[in-house]
Amino acid sequence: MQDTMSGSIVTDRTEGIESRGAMAIKHKVHPPIRVFMMDLLSIVPYYTGHLCSALDQVEGLDVTLGSITYHLDKEFFNRQGVRTHPGAFDVISNLPIKSALARRVLKTAEWVMNMAALCVRFAISKPDLIHAQFLPMISLRVPLEIWFLKLARLRGIKIVYTVHNILPHDSGQQQKATFQIIYSLADRLICHDEPALKRLVHEFRIDPKKISIVPHGPLFDNFPTLARGKARKRLNIAEQQVMVLWQGILRPYKGVPFLLDAWSEALRTMSNGEASLAIVGNGEDQLMKELQQQIAAMNDSETVKLDLRFIPIEEMNELYGDADVIVYPYSEVTTSGALMTGICQGKAIVATNLPAFSQLLIDNVNGLLVQYGDTKELAYALRRLIQDRALRLRLGSAATESHAGRNQWATIAEQTLACYRSTLEPLEAIR
Repeated sequence: MQDTMSGSIVTDRTEGIESRGAMAIKHKVHPPIRVFMMDLLSIVPYYTGHLCSALDQVEGLDVTLGSITYHLDKEFFNRQGVRTHPGAFDVISNLPIKSALARRVLKTAEWVMNMAALCVRFAISKPDLIHAQFLPMISLRVPLEIWFLKLARLRGIKIVYTVHNILPHDSGQQQKATFQIIYSLADRLICHDEPALKRLVHEFRIDPKKISIVPHGPLFDNFPTLARGKARKRLNIAEQQVMVLWQGILRPYKGVPFLLDAWSEALRTMSNGEASLAIVGNGEDQLMKELQQQIAAMNDSETVKLDLRFIPIEEMNELYGDADVIVYPYSEVTTSGALMTGICQGKAIVATNLPAFSQLLIDNVNGLLVQYGDTKELAYALRRLIQDRALRLRLGSAATESHAGRNQWATIAEQTLACYRSTLEPLEAIR
């Protein structure tokens, strides 16, 4: 009896152990996917910061943000709850350097040292994949980033590359061969919409199976509604005036000279003091000088309000809160976080009829679309919005409603995780 009972106890224990072992195998906990998010010079900090913050909330990921401090908004990554690990050094962005040229030279030297440090780090302990957000030096024809990614591939590290711009907007086709190398080097490409995917397939012969579409999220939509009037006061725009806003980093492709020509045309059939155009943002000194000269030569220059500086996020929220109309007169664009910001603010939008914009806006439904370069058409669209408050309210509300719940960062993080998993399928099968 004792032997039988003892044998029964042993058998029960053995079966229990085997059962628990089977359950452990069945519910095996995979180690997290180790991702190095690469934006070493902090070129797209707001996109990268929002994405990393959202990815930190997703189970199964261990994300390291490789980026220096964004010198124009030093606390942004901290506000997002994201720590940066650029390699070895993050000093220059935190120094009070007034000369833009000196800052570029020093940041370039720091970047070279960080690239070297990352090569050593990944030789010792490598991530599963590198998610490259921006490779700024290739536009200067410095191939170090390409060499770095090739070395990473030799180490067995997978490469994901987000295609923010198919090609640099102001370079035409000059760098197509370089970007062909990058797109071919990556194991997977992320773009933000169908038109970008089609360009990658047709212009660069990329296999569509290698491309994932993950939409762009809003960048400045998480601040409380502020009291109206602060931005208007700074810009000297009266409360009763319609405020038309262009905001961003000044670049030739963003169409500000085109907008100014259309603005002068629009004002010819409008009463004085009906509206003001605010142009807010910074850029290269030469571009800002040319812009000031164009405005000074206008007969109605007093209706254009310039604020040519970097705008902190709090002030930016005040700008969008005070604006009645937001305008995007670009000559070309691959994707636009600025447009998503405008949509989330619920303001009337007029934009050029580019594929990236027409994916989000339908003419006369949730925005107005015009052809780039057609001064009279843009002037007419501006006049309509300035003189018809009901139209402004309808279009702004429709834009927000048409994208409510879409392109939110939590959803984007889940889609990005799915992209990582598809890139690492052989490794995931082994784990």
